[in-house]
Amino acid sequence: MPFYAVKNTSNAASVDTDFLRTSSFVPTGYSIFRRKPCYNGDGWWVRFRCSFPMRFLLLCAVVVLCGLILTVGCADRLARVVIFHPRKYSHDLTGETFRKVQFQNSEKQTLRGYYFPYQKINPDEAPAGTILYCYGNGGCTSHLLEFAEQMRSDFRCNVLIFDYAGYGQSDGKPTAPGILDDGLAALTYLNQKEEISTDQIIVYGLSLGGSVAVDLAATHEVKGLIVESSFTSLEEMGRKMFPFLPAKYLLREQLSSIKKIGSVRCPVFISHGRADKVIPFSQGQSLFEAATEPKTFFIPPEDQDYHCAPHSPEHREALRQFIDSLLQK
Repeated sequence: MPFYAVKNTSNAASVDTDFLRTSSFVPTGYSIFRRKPCYNGDGWWVRFRCSFPMRFLLLCAVVVLCGLILTVGCADRLARVVIFHPRKYSHDLTGETFRKVQFQNSEKQTLRGYYFPYQKINPDEAPAGTILYCYGNGGCTSHLLEFAEQMRSDFRCNVLIFDYAGYGQSDGKPTAPGILDDGLAALTYLNQKEEISTDQIIVYGLSLGGSVAVDLAATHEVKGLIVESSFTSLEEMGRKMFPFLPAKYLLREQLSSIKKIGSVRCPVFISHGRADKVIPFSQGQSLFEAATEPKTFFIPPEDQDYHCAPHSPEHREALRQFIDSLLQK
């Protein structure tokens, strides 16, 4: 196939060498094209064919382009395999002091969770606030009932726990952009259905959920932000876990808490264990340094400073003091 052609309208029976030499379409000097004259009865044509180097370069360009298209198309699938480890359950959880709730994200996927009103255990006292809890990549609300009840009792707050899309009994599949949308849907539920003002909500995120909590606090005027054992960004985690992959280009959403946390205007509490082998302690330090005042950094005691460790009495007391300080504002 010719790359392009130039016609000489002359009906001469021989090649017009001046035409071939002076045509403005013919590259001068070293050329990646080969010129081939051809007479078709209507005149002489000069056909240009790609030389081997040019064909090789074009093939490489096509391969790279196809690779980029496949990379973008498979980004969410890669994230689901590497980042998300959803747990499902089919049975309904029931209790006298909490109730099952459901709401939809922007994709019209139904998300399900559990709401723990403080006045169910203390009807004569108003709640000090409301905690919106976002768990990590392997979490599930069915495993958080006791933890939610403890938060409600210790901190005198309403508590909402919910499952991301694809987790628990929630519809859909998890994606990096999707969990941010799920967090927003939960915040909107509290605001519109439970009629709780956003400035009375404390967003609390563990590990992967920390990026959801930071995103909500950076874009809404919430009462407080709690981040536990979380990362600076997926790109940074990708470089740690898979140094041979270009993590920056494999995900549409980087969940870059390090870029967002500086926009948070509420008090911030960050905790991270020195023995955390999943998310390096240095990433928790970086988040704290990037946050604005007022802020608190808590390091759990030894033997309880690994990733997602149960809270020690010192940890619970530090959280209680932080939440109490929010009530004084």
